[in-house]
Amino acid sequence: MAEEVVTGGATPGSTARARSTVRGVVRLQIAANGLGALAAFSYFRFLLSPQAQDGLADNNLNLLVFTSYLAAMVLLALPLNTLFVRRAMNWVREGKTPTDRQRKLLFSLPLAETLTALISWIGAAILFGVINHDVQRVSLGILLAGVVTCTLLYLLLEGHFRPVYALALADADLPADRRDVLPRLMLAWLMGSAVPLISIGLIPVISPASIEGYRLSGIAAVSLVAGVVVMGLAARSVARPLNTIRDALRDIEQGDLNVYVPIDDLGELGRLAEGVNDLAAGMREQELLRELFQRQVGQAGLADLAIDQGISGTGSKREVTVLFVDLRGYTRFSESHPPEDVVAMLNRFFRVVVAEVSRAGGWVNKFEGDAALCLFGAPQDQTDHADRALRAAVSLPTALEAADDLLGAGIGVASGEVIAGFVGTPERFEYTVIGDVVNLASRLCDEAKAVPSGVLASSSTILAASQREAWVPSGRLTIRGRQEKAAVYTLRSAQKRRSRRYGTPWSSKPESSAP
Repeated sequence: MAEEVVTGGATPGSTARARSTVRGVVRLQIAANGLGALAAFSYFRFLLSPQAQDGLADNNLNLLVFTSYLAAMVLLALPLNTLFVRRAMNWVREGKTPTDRQRKLLFSLPLAETLTALISWIGAAILFGVINHDVQRVSLGILLAGVVTCTLLYLLLEGHFRPVYALALADADLPADRRDVLPRLMLAWLMGSAVPLISIGLIPVISPASIEGYRLSGIAAVSLVAGVVVMGLAARSVARPLNTIRDALRDIEQGDLNVYVPIDDLGELGRLAEGVNDLAAGMREQELLRELFQRQVGQAGLADLAIDQGISGTGSKREVTVLFVDLRGYTRFSESHPPEDVVAMLNRFFRVVVAEVSRAGGWVNKFEGDAALCLFGAPQDQTDHADRALRAAVSLPTALEAADDLLGAGIGVASGEVIAGFVGTPERFEYTVIGDVVNLASRLCDEAKAVPSGVLASSSTILAASQREAWVPSGRLTIRGRQEKAAVYTLRSAQKRRSRRYGTPWSSKPESSAP
């Protein structure tokens, strides 16, 4: 029932459990009152001395009255209580969410059922006191038996209704200022210790002639056993939800955040379970945000780095290799195609770029329109960042050409020292690298659109790499914005290629996406 949250529409499990709960209430009432009847019978037969029993009315009369009274309680009280239970639990059978009134009726069921039983026992005490007017102290014994019976009935009913409590509290708040642990333990003490001690203390009043050693020893033994049983049940009623909460916390500690503790207690233990559920929900939300952040930046561990560094630091100097990849003919393609086709083409392009860069161990730091900035050596240290970047530069043209309906692309690679860290404001910041090498890679990407291979790498990257067989010098290029020419390399196996469907010829002047 605790895992079966009904928000509309009856389920077979909830209907069966509701009917079982109603039948269970009847069984518990019969069992508890039967135990009370046994206690009263034991009182007559054991506690009272033979002299006191002689003062009772005719035993047959007492038996007849007791049987008639018990039958009347069964015929009148139990059907009424059953009707009350069904009214409070109609929402379960109908598969509906309970109203506030239905919840209040449900939460008051244990007390209401117990009060009706207590009234019955008080009536029995008065009735038998009138019949046995010469030994009216028999009323006191019946009353004590009724207290034990009703206390046991309340504790049993409270545990019996817990699965339904969990269902009712699945989408509702706990009752305000409800306390259950102290009343539960006090009731257990009343039934297991206080009533037996009161019974022993009242022996001189109830039956002065019955104070024999074996009678006191018998009462003490029964009281001891009853106290152990009752306090054990009370301790179990507290330990059970605590063990459930402990198991849930252990699961959370081990990384399982899909934890839900059924809230089947209306007091402190219920609020403790609610707190664990809120903790798990908060951690799930935090993990979801972390996952979304990781997907957005495409780098595991960057969220932890952002938490540790924030934007207060100045970043760190490090040697990296930057790879820029930019589409050729994107402006013309955008003018001649609807936005849906443009977005679909960009997604296919970026999917290839991310796959190839990630396979080489790099990180796509950002998407810039139809271009992508890829980093090797940041944010994690990579001593072979140049080799990784060159492997990605070799595989990217082939992968892009193999993809369907993609424009051609230029790829620029450069290595050097940068400042890597978070930049921005507390409201909006990102991890990036800043340095001349970034601008150089961007300019080489523009120039690469005009060479057959579509790839240009700076001499600094080639010198930093250990694997250079695939690269040959391509002369020195004048880079816009730089005073000195840059020595560049291109792929050895490059041959003049035909222009792609939406691209421009390799020999044509490429468009530039960089400022």
